[in-house]
Amino acid sequence: MQGRGTHSKTLADLLIRAAELYGSQPAVRFREGDGWVDRSFQQVLDIVKPLALGLVALGVEKGDRVSILGNTRPEWTYFDYAALSIGATVVPIYQTNSPEECAYVLENSDAKVVVVEDAEQLAKIREVRAGLARLEQVVMMVGDADDVLSMDQLAAKGGEVDASLFEQRIAAVTSADICTFIYTSGTTGPPKGCIISHGNYRSMLDMVNQTSVIEEEDVTYLYLPLAHSFALLIQLGSFDLGATLAYWEGDPNKIMPNLAEL
Repeated sequence: MQGRGTHSKTLADLLIRAAELYGSQPAVRFREGDGWVDRSFQQVLDIVKPLALGLVALGVEKGDRVSILGNTRPEWTYFDYAALSIGATVVPIYQTNSPEECAYVLENSDAKVVVVEDAEQLAKIREVRAGLARLEQVVMMVGDADDVLSMDQLAAKGGEVDASLFEQRIAAVTSADICTFIYTSGTTGPPKGCIISHGNYRSMLDMVNQTSVIEEEDVTYLYLPLAHSFALLIQLGSFDLGATLAYWEGDPNKIMPNLAEL
């Protein structure tokens, strides 16, 4: 198993190395209309780079917290890599959390930006935003609203900054830097944030590669919340090995039909 994967030094350079190695191979697959659509590793990088630079334009510095609140979908992955590549710390929030639970995680993590999936998730943040002094910006994956930035608007902001900053920010991330806070569900008290470094997650990916949890030719159907540590590991491992990640439609009743089609 030695030699498998991108051999990225951190999670910040994982996507750019995957694009170099796997290029036109399908990285993500999702349902659109009556069929399934693929985006290659290079196409994913082309989507992620302006989002990453957009976060830079918003003033997100290395170590700043960028939270993601939404269901498992390709855009979740895009924003995850965008934040990781510029050295930000990603703070996932379960899409089922109440407004108060969302506020707890955002406040506890000192989140500077929160990326919400849609109007439903935005409503939760609007309800509690007045009490979140450190939260500076809300970004939406799907749709738009007057008080937030849409995904396209963030990407447009990325076009206003020096493109070379993308590679510079990637290179500045070290294995000791923190890549994510994974919060527990809070079933036995307030959620606890587990602090995970780039080096720690890179070691976990190496173990995944050695034990053949994922193979290069695999198509993995992902319906677990990407706020969950195992789902996140599968996402990162798929990109590391050049496998394809297929996303559920957000409807439990469609899981079996989706699997049959895929």
